[in-house]
Amino acid sequence: MNNLSDKRSSGQKPNQLAITPLFPDLEPEVRRKVRLYKRIEHPIWTENKAHFIQQYLRYFVQVTKHGAYIDGFAGPQSYEHLDAWSAALVLESKPKWLRHFFLCEITRKGLKALENLVASQQEIRDKKGRKISRKIKIFPGDFNVKVDEILQPTNISQKEAAFCLLDQRTFECHWSTLQKLANYKTAPNNKIELLYFLGVGWLHRSLSGIRNVDKALKWWGQSNWRGLAKMKSASIAELVRQRFQDELGYNSVAAYPIFDRNEGNKIMYYMIHGSDHEEAPALMVRAHHNAVRARPPVQEYLNFPTNP
Repeated sequence: MNNLSDKRSSGQKPNQLAITPLFPDLEPEVRRKVRLYKRIEHPIWTENKAHFIQQYLRYFVQVTKHGAYIDGFAGPQSYEHLDAWSAALVLESKPKWLRHFFLCEITRKGLKALENLVASQQEIRDKKGRKISRKIKIFPGDFNVKVDEILQPTNISQKEAAFCLLDQRTFECHWSTLQKLANYKTAPNNKIELLYFLGVGWLHRSLSGIRNVDKALKWWGQSNWRGLAKMKSASIAELVRQRFQDELGYNSVAAYPIFDRNEGNKIMYYMIHGSDHEEAPALMVRAHHNAVRARPPVQEYLNFPTNP
């Protein structure tokens, strides 16, 4: 995984994760301020990925005390495992300081599930008994189209912390949509945080069988998408991570592998996390640790397995 290799030659301990400086050409006394975090040593399984997201947002709102949540593909991934439904877990997460929710879904079944979920939400009150207002809006249709309706000042202000979960099905999320999300806020405000799932577990098979060239082009945003079929999964994840940093302009970007123990511990996804907030890397490492700890372990690894 990116940035998880041992740094013995530089004096960095094997169990630490380095967040590299944004400006490597600065003077040595500035570059020495690189922050180190404990290395992630245990895998997140596919059935735990929603809890991973829930844990992260829970920690983050404790820092921001407010926030907006966008879910571009908000319907359940599995109707047999609704306890691992990201939208439901985020709505239920405490403290309930996320106040604005924008949930998009294109399928009828997913929309019906979202409508039932929103209808089930109970009134929230603070410690003094005052009603806490939360706005939950459902957007039926293609997120790549609906994103323009969501990204409006009446929905999300420039100063409000905002997060966007993109748990897509292979080629659903267009690169131009990522650009819109990344460019919505202007400096000195932090960008909308992106939590983007890259489905490497079946990406090569999908690329080899694709007939709709325009679909792949919109997803990748460049004409060289065919070259991905010759790359290993980890290399693709690193390329996406680098593009988040270079093209989308995020200060901190990391790729977190998500494993499927039913497939021989194969990496099924990389969760690409892009953020401008200085606390984000530490909070994500903490969320990963607690998401792993909170679920019943099957087997522990000193290092992540390596997949092609």
